[in-house]
Amino acid sequence: MTVISLFKQRTRIYQKQLSRYMKYVLNDHFVLAVLLLLGAGGFGYSNYVQTISNGAILPRVILVIVMILVLSAGRITTLMQSADIVFLLPLEAEVKGILKKNIWKSFIFLAIPIAFASAAAMPLLVVTLEIEFNSWPIFLATALLLKFFDLKVQYITFLEKDHTRRLLIMSASKILSAVGLIFSIFVNLYSGLILVAFLGLVGTYYLKKIYSKDKSLQWTIVIEKEENRLQKIYRFINLFTEVTFLEQHPNRLKWLDKWIETQSRKNNDPHYYYIVRSFYRNQSYSGLVLRLTLIGILLILFSSGVIIKLILTILFLYLIGFQLTTIYQQFKQNFYFQLYPVPETGKIKSIQRLIGEILSIVAIFFIGANLTQEIYSSGIMLIGSLIFIYGFTSYYLPRRLSKIE
Repeated sequence: MTVISLFKQRTRIYQKQLSRYMKYVLNDHFVLAVLLLLGAGGFGYSNYVQTISNGAILPRVILVIVMILVLSAGRITTLMQSADIVFLLPLEAEVKGILKKNIWKSFIFLAIPIAFASAAAMPLLVVTLEIEFNSWPIFLATALLLKFFDLKVQYITFLEKDHTRRLLIMSASKILSAVGLIFSIFVNLYSGLILVAFLGLVGTYYLKKIYSKDKSLQWTIVIEKEENRLQKIYRFINLFTEVTFLEQHPNRLKWLDKWIETQSRKNNDPHYYYIVRSFYRNQSYSGLVLRLTLIGILLILFSSGVIIKLILTILFLYLIGFQLTTIYQQFKQNFYFQLYPVPETGKIKSIQRLIGEILSIVAIFFIGANLTQEIYSSGIMLIGSLIFIYGFTSYYLPRRLSKIE
């Protein structure tokens, strides 16, 4: 088997695994939630754009930050494995060729979300820069050039042995993205495109001159980056169904120890003590809640109308609560609770308590953010949140967890 056929086989296996898991991710609940989220977000965004005046600075600053985050997301799909450092080391030249081809494959795939993000940014640019919407291809070309240069820099870091120099190269790529976007969004779309093209060509020539073909591939770095990329995908899929490839790396949060112990002593519940530690130490759960909370706050702030704000509040509370139900797997995977002499009903009650507390805290953040704009809608959001949290934790959650058992 040649190296090319080996990586083609890995690509088929990788795509087959993703397609198998996607049917669990793209379920009816998730699709409905995404459609409602896009509809509410689009409606709120269109209303917000109408309030922006020509030459407004703050909206464009936020747009620069958002576009930098979009362009920073996504890495080269190398499909490298830990055993390659032994078995493919003599064939390093062929592996380099495959990695260079994967730059283009990854670029084509990542161009889709960049195209959506740049198109969504155009209404704001039309108002602030006083341009026509048909200028979108110019802004899209700028964003795609920046992403392609970012992927080329990622490949260059595979050849750099020194950690400090790798950081400097990646930092230079981020600075280029920031400068190009600032020129495009604050000055002119055409000047931004010309600047990005010029700096990209100079940077590419400079990097090629330094990192010639004689540079060896840093196998451990390539494999580590690929494992991290895959784990991010598996963590997302694990929010919907159990993934056997997921590697958990819990982090000890010492500053929460006293609070958790105090809460657990109130009713002497070992189930709650275990599950609350699992939640805070597992970034798959705590990170999910943090991300959805921040997104929900932003959408609520940019939305108008009591009904829209109420729908967004309940929608995000449902998304968080629904995806946290998979934390029940923590009990099923821990054999100590099969031997521990405590009633089984404590498992469901502890999860009800934890999710209820989390949803209550998230609702407080949503309502607190909205208080800066309007008190009346905050009161409606408070009533709707209380009713939803009570119904979700008292009726929906026990039935769903009992089915998992």
